[in-house]
Amino acid sequence: MNKVTPSKPTLVESGRVNTPLKATHPDYGLSEMDLLKLHQRLATTLKPSDLINRLFSWLSQYQLVSGIEYLEPLDNRTLIAGSSKLHKAQYIIRLEDRYLGELTISSQKKFIEVDILTHEQAISCLIHHLKNALDYQALEKVAFHDSLTGVMNRTSMDELLPKEVGRAQRHCYDLSVVMVDIDNFKVINDEAGHIMGDHILRHVSRTIKNQLRTSDLLFRYGGDEFFIILPNADLPGANKVAQQIINSMGRDLDKNLALTTVPKLSIGVTHYRPDEHHEELVCRVDSALYEAKKNGRNCIISKKAD
Repeated sequence: MNKVTPSKPTLVESGRVNTPLKATHPDYGLSEMDLLKLHQRLATTLKPSDLINRLFSWLSQYQLVSGIEYLEPLDNRTLIAGSSKLHKAQYIIRLEDRYLGELTISSQKKFIEVDILTHEQAISCLIHHLKNALDYQALEKVAFHDSLTGVMNRTSMDELLPKEVGRAQRHCYDLSVVMVDIDNFKVINDEAGHIMGDHILRHVSRTIKNQLRTSDLLFRYGGDEFFIILPNADLPGANKVAQQIINSMGRDLDKNLALTTVPKLSIGVTHYRPDEHHEELVCRVDSALYEAKKNGRNCIISKKAD
């Protein structure tokens, strides 16, 4: 049975909290045809953001709605369609015992009884689509993200790197890649244990991510290696990013870790040569990383494309 549970407060108007309104008049609410149209609109996407945008567009046909905000349960992100206004109706969404997030509908005018009923009918229609979208999102995260560090995994890299190379080829922009290896990671595991090794992997992934732009892509390549795709970055720019990563490695280290071996990095850097296969790019950056490890570690080796 669907359950749409109003949150506290259910209806907030100009600072005044009203109790939930249950409209039972037969002339109130949406027709079966109205709800069928909403189902059809929601059925073709598995993205929570698209569901909220489509709900907002559909609901705007029936009442004056300024915006909808949806708080996701998985990442605690807020998805927004439209803009927030003074008068708000807030709902906690549940399907049986499962929490599916919180929805806030706002308007420039006060909501009346029929508005609240329309919200509840619409959310009852939304709820199964939302559950499917959240389930798909969770499966996608497991399939394409590393469970330990939270960054994308090798499967994601194998899918996205050819696309980025193709994009760079089509639009004639620079593309560089970076491969990072944690020096003496086996020593860290042997001396401090695998739990400490896990902490180091998380720390390194966070440190790398903090030095990247939102357009850059970070992957756990395998074991103690990370792979970075830098769109619109030439070789000097990629070298600068690599140096920033090494320089920031010792900063913000969790003092509670009490490491006997401070982690250092070996880094290989290269850039894309037009018309080359993405596997050639991987081989070249892997070769650069190998040279960095061979040359004493804790350094950066940059390789130009021939």
